[in-house]
Amino acid sequence: MQGLKLIEIGENETIKEQIRRGQREQQPFESDDFRAANRIYLDLTYIFDAPGKGAITREDVDKLIPEIMKAHQMLKNSEGDICDGDIPMTGWQNLPLEISGENLDEIKTVAKEIANEIDVFVSLGIGGSYLGIESTFRALTHQYFNQLSREQRGGAPEVYFLGNNMDPDYFRDTLDMLEGKRIGINVISKSGTTTETAIAFRIIRKLMEDNWGDKSDRMILATTDRVKGALKKMADRKGYRTFIIPDNIGGRFSVLTDVGLVGLAMANIDIEEFVAGFKNMHRIAHNDDFWQNPSLVHAALRHVSWLKGKKIEVVATNAASLFFVARWMEQLFPESEGHNGHGLWVSPSFYSEKLHANGQAVQQGERNILETFLLLLEHDNRIPIPNMDEDSDGLGFLSDRGLDMGFVNRKVIDGPAYAHYQGGVPNMTVEIPKRNAYNLGQFYYMMERSVAIAGYLFGHNPFIQPGVEAYKQAMFALIGKPGFEENATNIEKNLNKVKRIRI
Repeated sequence: MQGLKLIEIGENETIKEQIRRGQREQQPFESDDFRAANRIYLDLTYIFDAPGKGAITREDVDKLIPEIMKAHQMLKNSEGDICDGDIPMTGWQNLPLEISGENLDEIKTVAKEIANEIDVFVSLGIGGSYLGIESTFRALTHQYFNQLSREQRGGAPEVYFLGNNMDPDYFRDTLDMLEGKRIGINVISKSGTTTETAIAFRIIRKLMEDNWGDKSDRMILATTDRVKGALKKMADRKGYRTFIIPDNIGGRFSVLTDVGLVGLAMANIDIEEFVAGFKNMHRIAHNDDFWQNPSLVHAALRHVSWLKGKKIEVVATNAASLFFVARWMEQLFPESEGHNGHGLWVSPSFYSEKLHANGQAVQQGERNILETFLLLLEHDNRIPIPNMDEDSDGLGFLSDRGLDMGFVNRKVIDGPAYAHYQGGVPNMTVEIPKRNAYNLGQFYYMMERSVAIAGYLFGHNPFIQPGVEAYKQAMFALIGKPGFEENATNIEKNLNKVKRIRI
């Protein structure tokens, strides 16, 4: 039996786009026509007056507008509770306007140079040093990128992510994908002591040095603090090429810094187009007309939802390419809002898969849910639904009408949006026109400003994460890290008071 041929299935447009990017062809992202075709909309059709208790009304939002506009002006002026130590953490705010062409050129030059000498690129990082990079990579590349030929990848190396968890099986399985290949890495850590990333770096660095000796130093990039920290000292000593994590931009706001741009350039993502998207949403999100500013409207609706008793935000998408973007939101919002008993729990979902799982609870469970849809309006590929001699599945009407898989997938959002609203779940939809770097840049900046406004509304600093430090302190003590002996003693005393129950 011969292998499968994709009869009457067109070429994969995602692969064609990867090849185009590899040839350094750019979209006309500075043109008015391109901007008009790539405008992100916030659809509020099903947000107001949902049946049942806890409905959100237009009046609720109108009452909040003066407070929102005050926060908007304070944010623009970098005022209020925004510091980590003595550093205002709003450097991300005007970064789209300040990032230099020289910086982008340097990143592209180094990425191209290294890419030509390796088979595999590994990005090491966790949290904000990881999620923005992978979400953008997944959104804009083939679902099985690393299984494609180098030509189909547009000349880019395979791309893997490590240092974001401590599962030894996951790590070992990834090493199997690296074996026999030339690798380059970018270790991303401001301090160089973040446990998950530092352990991954130790293992990979030793493997590289055991294989290639000092020659491996050329294939190691370090994205870290400008002047201090363990990783910066090592990079200077070993001669690694370095990129900068700014002091005034926190990890979850850092995808437009060197933190994100280096890895994206390695995958042939157009970082200039990416910046242009940020820049366009910067213009829109600085608009002082509330109802013309999607960042402000988004922040207001989420805050009113929380005031009305909503505790969970289901962020659902019908595009596998956007599911990791929902995961990026899963960090951005809870880590920024989850202080002092505040904030919505963000639950990423991929529809229609999850409609056969937690979709039941969304439809008929406790009415403590807000739903936000990430709707991709135009997928890369069109998959026709074929005519068949028999119609046992009852779907022949689709092919009879010339409808395709994308038509049905659109209803995977439209149907739940209507049904869930009727079931008492208010929902809004962010419409993303196409899969491109420009739209990802727009979306990220829109959400960054929204969550910054949320901090002002809750009355706490959205740019720090003191709760994250608690787990680190406990973990350091439990693994016996020097300097944490007192913590370890206290934990042991507390555990001795607790009756361990195992069934």
